[in-house]
Amino acid sequence: MSEIKERVEESQERFIITDDAKADWALEKLRELKGLKREKEELAEKRKIMIDSWLEEESSKIDNDIEFFEGLLTEYAMKLKEKNKDLKTHSLPFGKLKFRKQNAKWNYDEEKLLKFLKVVGIDAIKVKEQIDKQALKNMVKVVGNKVIHPETGEIIEGVEIEERDEKFTIDV
Repeated sequence: MSEIKERVEESQERFIITDDAKADWALEKLRELKGLKREKEELAEKRKIMIDSWLEEESSKIDNDIEFFEGLLTEYAMKLKEKNKDLKTHSLPFGKLKFRKQNAKWNYDEEKLLKFLKVVGIDAIKVKEQIDKQALKNMVKVVGNKVIHPETGEIIEGVEIEERDEKFTIDV
């Protein structure tokens, strides 16, 4: 009950713009607030840059250590593999050293391959169909919220026109 009473009191005491002077004052306040927000965003961005720089330095040091230990483990695993050609996994309390066969990697020269496939006639080319919306707008007629084929008068399915209200903006 008291919450409703507070809302009613708030709405009665609420500032209302009734003339150009009050509107201009509100625009000035709006400009100040947007400037203040911009300052906060700039400060935050500077701090982010500092933090990102610090993180990059620290990560770089850690990455070097990771590479060092991975190198040592790779050397050790290769020695184990030399002793046992069939070795797939070597389990230890804090992890595993694994060898897995990989599928062959296909390296494509897209341009050459595309030309070749077209000449030879291998059906391995994707064609992406897409609506040219600007061309469509230039070719059709609009009647109400429907799009009409200009020659046949047929309603074009799959597109409707949605009228929109004026857009209100505030420039400060």
